[in-house]
Amino acid sequence: MKKVSYSDKVKKASAIHTAILSMKVDDTLEFVYRGDKYKVSAYSSCNDKMSYSVWNSFRGMNVNKVGRTSLSLYTYDMMSQKTTYRMSLLDIEAAF
Repeated sequence: MKKVSYSDKVKKASAIHTAILSMKVDDTLEFVYRGDKYKVSAYSSCNDKMSYSVWNSFRGMNVNKVGRTSLSLYTYDMMSQKTTYRMSLLDIEAAF
C-alpha cells in the first residue's frame, strides 16, 4: 500500500479548507463527517476577527485553528473543563 504524502493530503483537503476560509460573517457550510451531518458557522469575534464554530444537531465546538488538513476544535463544559478534538478535513465526505 502506497503511503500518502503530506502534500497529497493538503491537495485533497484544499477545497474544503478554501471554502471555510472564504466564509463571510453569518455564512454556514454544511457537510458530512464520518456519517453525521455538521455545519461550520462563521461569526465576527472581538477586534472584528473572523471566528468559526462547528455544530451537529444539538452540540457545538469552537474552532481554535483552521489547519491545512484539519480543524482544531475546543469547548468548555459547565465545570470549566476544556475538551479538544481534531477534525480531519480529509474525512469530510460532502459539502452541500
